[in-house]
Amino acid sequence: MTTIEDRLRDALAARAGTVGDDGRPRVVPSPRRARVAARWWWTPVAVAAATAAVVGVTVLGTRTIGSAPPSPAARPTPYSGRLSPPVGQVWPGAVHEIPATGPGGRVFKPDAFVTDRVLVGRTLTANRLDGIWSYELDKRLFTQVAPLTDLGVANDAVVVGDGYVAWSSYRDGKSEIWAVPVTGGVPRAIATLTAVMSSDNAYSGIKKLAIAGGMAVWSPPDGGVYRVPLKGGNVSLIPGTKGFYLVEWPWAGWPAHDTTVDYPITRPFQQLKDVLTGRSRNAVAQKGRSSWSDCGPTWCFNGTAAWQRDGTHRRDLPGTARGTLLSGRFVLLDQRDPGGGQSLAVHDVATKRTGLLFPVPTRRGDKAPPTLYTHEGVIWYRTGKGTQVVIDLKAAGR
Repeated sequence: MTTIEDRLRDALAARAGTVGDDGRPRVVPSPRRARVAARWWWTPVAVAAATAAVVGVTVLGTRTIGSAPPSPAARPTPYSGRLSPPVGQVWPGAVHEIPATGPGGRVFKPDAFVTDRVLVGRTLTANRLDGIWSYELDKRLFTQVAPLTDLGVANDAVVVGDGYVAWSSYRDGKSEIWAVPVTGGVPRAIATLTAVMSSDNAYSGIKKLAIAGGMAVWSPPDGGVYRVPLKGGNVSLIPGTKGFYLVEWPWAGWPAHDTTVDYPITRPFQQLKDVLTGRSRNAVAQKGRSSWSDCGPTWCFNGTAAWQRDGTHRRDLPGTARGTLLSGRFVLLDQRDPGGGQSLAVHDVATKRTGLLFPVPTRRGDKAPPTLYTHEGVIWYRTGKGTQVVIDLKAAGR
């Protein structure tokens, strides 16, 4: 990027930080949107477009809020120091090596942990989604939760809670929320909604889906937090959430990350609201900065530093952070040692513990790194020997 563009970008970010805030979300004029393809397993171009290549590592994030670009106001100095120990040494109870394929040679893609010892994921045959399966770590046993034959099932991870698995799909101009007991059964559509389409007729998808209190809860692309009973019933907008986006139940925030607009979201989720009590939390920028990369209910981060939402407990990060917060407290870090070696690591901003995931190539001819997949509570990658490493962030955060 040119020097002039750098200066313009920083000036705009600094100006954004001077705008007064009366606590109310504003309606932003509709920007010019780039085409956003629907994210289906069977659309290779859409899947490829979802990847982000940074220092030679491909990170495929399926968190529906979207990946946040580096803050315009921060140009962090590259970290150089001792590389962290392997993630398995840092959180041995949270790191598991499991088969990459399930029964019948199906490709198994982990999505979420039901318990510390059981996870669920989707399976593919010939590159087509064909089912949801559970995997028991102790028994090394796959069990089918439900078959899937609907080609409209979105690429976003399935979610678990209250004994159910839920996911979203798109069909004939409608968004659908589906659910099935985690013990198995026939999937049923529990909500059918008018899909949000862009100006060039592209489907935007559900931004966030979760399960809480016997309900499926979610935010559509145009905001609001909606809910429907897992057993079916009426869809309702939770009062007071118009213009807000689900962040982490019961918290909804504004403004959301939005990679389809032509301007950066420099203060994502500055405002948070507990949708059950109406209690609010506003984020505070660090001294000398007017923006941040991401902000959750408790933690915010930007480049090389993290701090609590109220501006306290600032700490430097042992690497250069990228992406968004995972499970409200984990960030991906690029690390470099004094000898020039690089690695990708995951860092817990609450405990300051860091685990190395794998080396990053720095020279022509170096072995390519694996593709890293990130969901809300799970990180995983294939090892190249018929297995994959799955990291349970909830267990790591205990």
